[in-house]
Amino acid sequence: MELVSKIFETLEINQIALLQFGLVVVLAFLLSTLLIRPILRTFEERENLSLRPVEESRRILFEVDEKARGYDEALRKGGVEALARKRQIMEEASRAGRKRVEAVLEETNLKVEELKGRIAAEKESAATMLRDQVSQLSTEIARKVLGRPVA
Repeated sequence: MELVSKIFETLEINQIALLQFGLVVVLAFLLSTLLIRPILRTFEERENLSLRPVEESRRILFEVDEKARGYDEALRKGGVEALARKRQIMEEASRAGRKRVEAVLEETNLKVEELKGRIAAEKESAATMLRDQVSQLSTEIARKVLGRPVA
């Protein structure tokens, strides 16, 4: 303690200076608690109210962009898949239609051939019948033209 008092004497520090020093420390503590901290808290609140919503909105916009890109990609993939399924269904329908047309065409060709055969048979039958009746018809036509019986 004696050493401390000699240092104070050498530096010409007395009790009033120590009291002033203590008062400055207490006032600094009080000012820090009562004035500086509330002002800093106000600045922090202002920053929270002004900067953080902007950062939050940027983050939300980024997330929305990511989700929109994902949605667009899913929509594009869905469209491609739907188009592929549509083409496949159309090809299957086209093949089934062609098969039906070919079946109908084949059936029609068979019927045409059958009818041609019948027509040819009837034609041959009519020709044979006309050949058989040629002499009789000739005689009858001559009798009608001449108006008298022909032998």
